[in-house]
Amino acid sequence: MKTTTARATEAIEAAQMMYADEMGASLDLSPAARMALIETIAAAIRTAVAEEQQNLEPTDEEVLASSIC
Repeated sequence: MKTTTARATEAIEAAQMMYADEMGASLDLSPAARMALIETIAAAIRTAVAEEQQNLEPTDEEVLASSIC
């Protein structure tokens, strides 16, 4: 059974590929340019996910405060 995160990752990757294919076709990009577009989109998604994960992680102070209670 897949986790919610794994399913979300697969959905994002599929959407990324569909978007890049559509944009590549609209802009008449070469296969190499399409792959560059895919990598650019993937990097932006990875950055956004990493930033969000960092925002969700508790700070040391929050961890200490929750262990005291």
